[in-house]
Formats: sequence, C-alpha cells, structure tokens
Amino acid sequence: MISLWVTDSFERKDMEINLLAKLLVSLARSQNGILDSNQLIKGFESVLSTLEDAVNDAPKAPEFLGRIIGRVVVENVAPLSEIGQLLREGGEEPGSLLKCGLAGDVLGSILEVIEVEKGEGVLNEIRGASNLRLEDFRPPDTNKY
Repeated sequence: MISLWVTDSFERKDMEINLLAKLLVSLARSQNGILDSNQLIKGFESVLSTLEDAVNDAPKAPEFLGRIIGRVVVENVAPLSEIGQLLREGGEEPGSLLKCGLAGDVLGSILEVIEVEKGEGVLNEIRGASNLRLEDFRPPDTNKY
C-alpha cells in the first residue's frame, strides 16, 4: 500500500505529495497503530527497489521521495539511520542506487526538508545521531580508469 501510494505520487503535484507525507505520518502516529515504523520502512524499501525505472517516467521521483521521507524523519516516525541504510543498499541490484547517484539525490532532498522545516541546528542533530557520512552517498568516480 505504501509503495503504491508513494510511487503514484511521483506523477502528482507538490500539494498532493505534501498531503501524502502528512497522511503517512498521521497513520503511523494514530492511536490504533494503523502503520508502524517497520511497515513504512518496508514500503520505502519497495519504492527504492524500483526507483531507477521510476526516474525514466518521473524525473523528479528522487526529490519527491526525499520530501516524503524527510517529513517522516522530521516527525520522528522513522530514523534517518535506517533510511540511510536503505539508500546505501537499495536499488534493482543491491547498492545500485548508490552507484548511479540516486541515493545521494534522495538523501539531499531528505536533508533539505529537515533543514527547511526545523532549521540547521536540528538538521545537524538528526544527521549526527544517524552517523551518516555524506561522502558515503557520492557515486563512485567514473573518471578513474
């Protein structure tokens, strides 16, 4: 369900993406426990496994996915450390998002959402707690022989 919603949102407008992010947070925070962090993570993992194909039809998919995940991270529904691991290991083949640069694109969008919504101090705090190193998300240098 999460994967379908998020993938569908790649072809929507900004307002709809923001509403989907709010919906996911609300469902995860509901008293009935409709969604939990693990379900969100699994949904994002599924989206990441098809992101390389999705970019062909929706070039802004990494940015939009990052905005949705960023909101989830800002609201403390899923930790940035787990998201970082998904980005490093994700793709059609394990690690392919990292190799093609999409992992860095998604992470950049996530970090931008955190900074815009909570400020640079909170961004640094969340990033520090996650133990993510930004340089680990750069694609390999293809100019080396």
